[in-house]
Amino acid sequence: MSFLADLRRGRYAELALVVATIIGLVAAFVHWAGLILGGVLVGILATSVRRAVPQGLTFGGVAVALHIGMVWWQGELDALFAMETIFALTVAIGFVLPMLAAVGARALVGDV
Repeated sequence: MSFLADLRRGRYAELALVVATIIGLVAAFVHWAGLILGGVLVGILATSVRRAVPQGLTFGGVAVALHIGMVWWQGELDALFAMETIFALTVAIGFVLPMLAAVGARALVGDV
């Protein structure tokens, strides 16, 4: 087996997924392209292309939840909800971008 296959199914699979998620979230805090990086990282760690979909969506959900939590912490949640279309786009992009990156990365890497 290869290193990546061992990492996907081995003893440290969950730890690798948590580390990939944290790296992606830190990158997303700095720049929106971190959503893509996080999706790629969790996608590479997925055991299959079908499994990359929920892993990418979960990463996106965590990123969106943290974003909303930060806005709430700053006391601007009402202003965020008032921007209806922009808020909807923010949530949609937060979910879709990491999911597409995860699926694409997993499909490109394959079972190396």
